[in-house]
Amino acid sequence: MTRVLSLNLNFYGERHGPWCERRALVAAAIGEARPDVVALQAVAREPDRDDGLDQAAQLGRCVPGYEVVYRAAAVHADGREEGLAFLSRYPLLDLRVHALSRRGDGEDPFRRALLHGLFAAPGGPLHLVDAHFSWVEAQARDNVSEALAYLGAVEGPAALVGDFNQAPTSEALARLRDAGLVDAWAALRPEAPGYTFYEDGSLRRRIDYQLLDRRLAPQLRRADLVLDGPGERRASDHAGLLVTLDDRALA
Repeated sequence: MTRVLSLNLNFYGERHGPWCERRALVAAAIGEARPDVVALQAVAREPDRDDGLDQAAQLGRCVPGYEVVYRAAAVHADGREEGLAFLSRYPLLDLRVHALSRRGDGEDPFRRALLHGLFAAPGGPLHLVDAHFSWVEAQARDNVSEALAYLGAVEGPAALVGDFNQAPTSEALARLRDAGLVDAWAALRPEAPGYTFYEDGSLRRRIDYQLLDRRLAPQLRRADLVLDGPGERRASDHAGLLVTLDDRALA
């Protein structure tokens, strides 16, 4: 079986506690769940803290056995970065970054990108496209259009995973489903809310997903939430989504 965990780290935000404490919670969750690949969003790197290491590299120090790859989506004049990352127990065969376009209205200040990793899973090559889409509806439509075009050129079983910042009933998710992508959580747990975003004292919205293409969807076996416990002291403002695939027939 192949287990893929997707999680938004919430950068260095301190609403739920300092990063040093949140990092320990994330590392413990990874150590307990033992995912084969972890796709991270909202990953920060600041040159003047934590030895200049990005947050994914810091997690790699805490949880042995994972190769860490991080790529910045935005680099600021002071050296601060925001980006995406993978931690993987599988060999990484290829890594690509695909920048997403940006509207000029200024509602969403973040530059966004797709991080595409090709991993040597036991059953054959596995494509994972890590995404962090906009919460602004018009920008999200652009993000989805560009992601679908990118996925259309991927040869082999693929999943689009990450923080999409859109509800299951949104136009953005409808377009992704109409393109043939299968929502792992909804496929296995259609009656469960699967909330992944924390606000007003609890997890209240589902905005994090793992969407599988037609080649990968038949291998879906489980979908679980991690780091979804109650209370203000949390690892992130997001819960993680852990999907289990039967990798005996990925090729």
